[in-house]
Amino acid sequence: MENHHREAVDRYVTFMNIDCYKHATEVIDAIIEVTQDERYNNRFWEAFKAKIPQTYFDKNSDEKVLYHVCASVFYIEELFEESNHTAGLALMKNCEYQCC
Repeated sequence: MENHHREAVDRYVTFMNIDCYKHATEVIDAIIEVTQDERYNNRFWEAFKAKIPQTYFDKNSDEKVLYHVCASVFYIEELFEESNHTAGLALMKNCEYQCC
């Protein structure tokens, strides 16, 4: 019998083997993409984007990026649902499940 070694994923305790920064940056990338369309951009999203931590733009791993996403889960999911951005919605759900 073959023994398949899988990396253990440890949500909510150590977040071992979960790249939460990557998940959060992918969500922010999708938000920026969607809100380039004026139909989905408003004062809330302008304020949200203005508060994106500099570490996101510098591509430096930082928990502030994750906190920024996790603090607005409901609004982000609503944005992706309204804009029919299924990839963004899947990214957000994964980020929320794995990291928030």
